[in-house]
Amino acid sequence: MHISAKRAISAMGVLGLAFSLFAAPASAGVTVSGDGKEANFKTLRTNLDKEDRLKFEKLSTDQQEKVLAAALNPESIFKAGTGDWKEVQETTLTGSVASPSNAALTGIAQTAAVKKKTDTHKKTWKLFGVKYASLEARMTYQYNGKTVTAINSCGGFYSNLIPLRKIQSIATPYFESKKTKAVCEITWQVSKVGGLMEGKSVQGLRVDGKGSRVAFWDYDA
Repeated sequence: MHISAKRAISAMGVLGLAFSLFAAPASAGVTVSGDGKEANFKTLRTNLDKEDRLKFEKLSTDQQEKVLAAALNPESIFKAGTGDWKEVQETTLTGSVASPSNAALTGIAQTAAVKKKTDTHKKTWKLFGVKYASLEARMTYQYNGKTVTAINSCGGFYSNLIPLRKIQSIATPYFESKKTKAVCEITWQVSKVGGLMEGKSVQGLRVDGKGSRVAFWDYDA
């Protein structure tokens, strides 16, 4: 069964992801071998977006194998920039974005407000300029200059280029300080077939009644 490389997760539902986003880890270091190697390369190429696919095809064979190994091994995220993964770049993007047209996010509250806004906290991992993983918490809300009057949606977005593990998320939206602030927090989990959990992390952002993002965070749980 083919699983889409990109998904949106409803604030009211439990659909895919965790901080460990990928298939079974490669063996020691960044070596990839075995009968499934070519199949994994094909899946990786198929699921890369057009820009990253062009970058990937220009890499040497050795570099392509390292990108595949990074996509297969959750350790490349946890230890980005160090050891075997010293060439992996981790970047963080936060701020306001246009409301997604294809996001299957369920509304939580709908009340009148002066303005409506979407804020995001996104982390991306790249190797040799090729993006092989991303993880994003996104919240749409309404505010009137003093309070957050509504949380319209709270959800997670991710890329999962070689989707062989069960990945889940739970979105938790809530208000703080008499609705002067609002929070969207995503708990990401990953488990092997059979139910053994391999990783868990939390990602979130906080906004205020003036329409400003005042904090964001991510940590292993």
